[in-house]
Amino acid sequence: MFTNLSAVQINRLAQRLSEAPLGRSASVAAAAERFERLLAAKIGPDRALKAVKAILTVPGLETAEGRLVAEIDACEPDAPAEPVPPPAAPEPAVEPAPIAYVEPPAAPGAPRRRREADIEAKARQGELPPPPGFSAPTHARFRARLAALAELAGKADATGLRAMPINPVSSSPKALARYRDLAVLAIEAREGHS
Repeated sequence: MFTNLSAVQINRLAQRLSEAPLGRSASVAAAAERFERLLAAKIGPDRALKAVKAILTVPGLETAEGRLVAEIDACEPDAPAEPVPPPAAPEPAVEPAPIAYVEPPAAPGAPRRRREADIEAKARQGELPPPPGFSAPTHARFRARLAALAELAGKADATGLRAMPINPVSSSPKALARYRDLAVLAIEAREGHS
């Protein structure tokens, strides 16, 4: 199969489809074969045949990642919207508990955009967003920054969060910036600002 991507880039796409760490592929063909196999397991073999060609022939890894996400999102059925409970009376101020670094629980089959919209809606109601899961080795150098953001969010320090510089040029800093912005939104909602 003709592809504009290298074996390393195809392996990065394949890793997005696998929970377990994947090793290197010996060639572009081997990487493409593994990617096709993993994609077929995720979205079904019939759809995967068409999607693999569309994903692997685009110019550039970012475009390929975008197409992969679009294919996966298109296959996931929309989860029914849960009713929003009425706002509860404000609770007395309590010392915030330490923030655990875990992925937020996602409704099975809910597309990422719906989960992000739910997190944003909760932040607008004053609920702090869960920190992004940075357990993968690619996020290692950003874990200290995430810990600092989480500490400021736990202290409800919107000014300190805003002062934290983040250059969102890759996936890790983009996740940090989104977490920071949602935390500021939640803190301001708690304080009654709009």
